[in-house]
Amino acid sequence: MFNININENEAREMLQQAIDERVEELASERYWLTYKQLSEYLNLSKPTIDDLLIKNGMPYFKVGSTYRFKKSDVDNFMNSITSHMNIMNNDLKNLKVK
Repeated sequence: MFNININENEAREMLQQAIDERVEELASERYWLTYKQLSEYLNLSKPTIDDLLIKNGMPYFKVGSTYRFKKSDVDNFMNSITSHMNIMNNDLKNLKVK
């Protein structure tokens, strides 16, 4: 048998630290993305986003003259289009979603 002694206060501190780190991580996640942030998030250029994603129905919102992308919409759209791809059909440039 193992005899493990746990200091209750130390365990509470470790748990609280883990909770605090996760809360901070969730709070820092973005709800809206700018073009630049979307480009970095998807690792695609703005022209590629325009030509391959927006023209194929990726949702966006205008705020004045700027565009915003809801992160959950982007994730859902990318999951939707990539679910149709396979090893033989994996080129975004041949994407036809509409």
